[in-house]
Amino acid sequence: MENSNITNAYIQQINEFTYANLKIPIVSFKSLNDCEYLLIVQSFIENSIKLAIYPINKDKIIKVSLSSLKLSKKILKEISKIIQKYQVIHTSGFLKIENQLLYECYLNLRFSEKKSKDLKNSLEKTETIFTKVKIEEIGLHNRNTPKS
Repeated sequence: MENSNITNAYIQQINEFTYANLKIPIVSFKSLNDCEYLLIVQSFIENSIKLAIYPINKDKIIKVSLSSLKLSKKILKEISKIIQKYQVIHTSGFLKIENQLLYECYLNLRFSEKKSKDLKNSLEKTETIFTKVKIEEIGLHNRNTPKS
């Protein structure tokens, strides 16, 4: 499997979203006035792209990516126990692609926050359960820089 990402995401300032060529009525978000940024999550499925757009207050958030060869009650219990301590913005759910079981979630958390160290420690303890554990910070997208 070339790319084990289920989704791709970036953060954009709300006032720059008007530069997008898509006709998406973001003004209908109830919390739009309380937020400065949008988390834009793109899911690529065969011949389509799904977008999920969330108003957020942070210019950086954490993405957790996990992969395993099988799904078991132990894996579900372990993920639930860890992730429930954090505010989940978006989750892919569990998805089986080829021989891999994949899971991704975006958390309302930055690396600079103390709770991120707790998250890293908890996920490091699961490395015997998962074939891949990846934690990355998703940041503000500069509209002048092409996104790969």
